[in-house]
Amino acid sequence: MATTGLAARTISDQIAEQVRRSVLAGEFEAGSPLREDELAQRYGVSRHPIRKVLQQLTLEGLLVAKPNCGVTVAAESHEHVPTLLTPMRCQLEIYALRQAGSQRLQSARAEWERVIRQMARAAADQDQQAVLSLDAEFHKLLLRAAGLQDFVLLWQAIYGRMRGHHRLNNRTLDDLGVVAFVHERLLESLLSDDLEQAVRDLQSHLENGEFNRTADAAWKRRQRQGSKR
Repeated sequence: MATTGLAARTISDQIAEQVRRSVLAGEFEAGSPLREDELAQRYGVSRHPIRKVLQQLTLEGLLVAKPNCGVTVAAESHEHVPTLLTPMRCQLEIYALRQAGSQRLQSARAEWERVIRQMARAAADQDQQAVLSLDAEFHKLLLRAAGLQDFVLLWQAIYGRMRGHHRLNNRTLDDLGVVAFVHERLLESLLSDDLEQAVRDLQSHLENGEFNRTADAAWKRRQRQGSKR
């Protein structure tokens, strides 16, 4: 069986990540069918790992499975984002931040910095799909740093239902580079010695509040200064 370079031991996880990125980025329209045989052919695998992928992404809320109708891409909705999904996400990530402790957070620094560098390159290439995916990876790293791997699936279920909201926000930006800059500023806060300030900054960031507006203003000043040199 061909595996197209994917490690057999983690093939379902790797395919799930690729399909997840495509759905989050809007490559598949809401209501589009995802068929086992077509995906199996696309990734060069049998239908068994594809079935596991579709089950996983259905649990995350990205797909909808209906008897006799197959699996389709879930519709996007902004209705529950400010009143339910954002508060749920804040509670989960703030809990992770408090649980992690300084040593665990510092041990994740290199991974976070790698994600930010990749995010900056993706922004320079105007690759919105990659920017969204790396944004998600940045925040999932917080849960992993706290040892909350079992809650990553819960986080993904929340984030998946917010995908249209995040994609729309990024489309309103004049420069995707600000996304990497905001996360660079957020990382500085997360790794600081002031936990309560880090909690406030994280919540403000997730609520698209003052933290993001301040970072956006700083980014624009940097860009103006750079253009004058």
